[in-house]
Amino acid sequence: MQNLSPPTTPPTTTSTTTPTITQTTNTNEYKCSECQKIFKNKAGLTRHNTIIRKYNTLREGLPVVPTDLTKLFKNDLIYFIHRRFFSSNLSRLPSGFKNAGKKLVSIPCSESQFHAIFANHIHFYSKKSGVYKCWFRGKEGEEKLNQIFGSTDWGIKYYNQNQRTFIVLTDNNVSHQKTETNPLALATAKKANSIIKPKKSLNKYKYGEMLVEWKCRRDKDAMGNICSAGFIYIHFYTKQAVLCGYLQYFIKFINDKEI
Repeated sequence: MQNLSPPTTPPTTTSTTTPTITQTTNTNEYKCSECQKIFKNKAGLTRHNTIIRKYNTLREGLPVVPTDLTKLFKNDLIYFIHRRFFSSNLSRLPSGFKNAGKKLVSIPCSESQFHAIFANHIHFYSKKSGVYKCWFRGKEGEEKLNQIFGSTDWGIKYYNQNQRTFIVLTDNNVSHQKTETNPLALATAKKANSIIKPKKSLNKYKYGEMLVEWKCRRDKDAMGNICSAGFIYIHFYTKQAVLCGYLQYFIKFINDKEI
């Protein structure tokens, strides 16, 4: 996928969504609603948003992917996401089956195709590495993804006996895995009043958040020949649940009413 500088890409007419400006409890700080980055003043956040808009513009020379092909590729993404829930074709989850937690979907994807799907939602780009990133969290993130995939069931897989597996999207930026102090370490501490600080989690993939990345992977052989391909990486967390009969009926009633 080497860029040989073909003709300039014609301008697109898609509008760019500007992240919401959120003022923190500290009146001198402003936070980006997408990446949670905090700025000391509104001007800093405004400059940040201006840069973000540039990330969502397809690079010069890259071809525009037709809408019908983009729609087909979205269906492929949904298929691979559902395969990460439970790869078997069984209509129900096995007894005692547990497969919740951190998941990763990785499939080949061109840079143009990535832009065609996630344009207006790209919030990070590294010119050095060529990496793009999008973050989705909470109800707002869920609504954006519903709009992107054209479905409200893209992140849910249903089974018999009211079972389901679904992607977790929350507004809570704190990991669900609470860090606890080891009781044995406390018992063997030299000082009774000593405080053992728990280690901070270094996991860059937060619970309740979906991170979508695009990277170009390269391979070089012994003769110096280089080949490359773009890949999309989708990081997310899943949970399993059993719906009671009344709740399942209520959800079906709401969905039918919306239709």
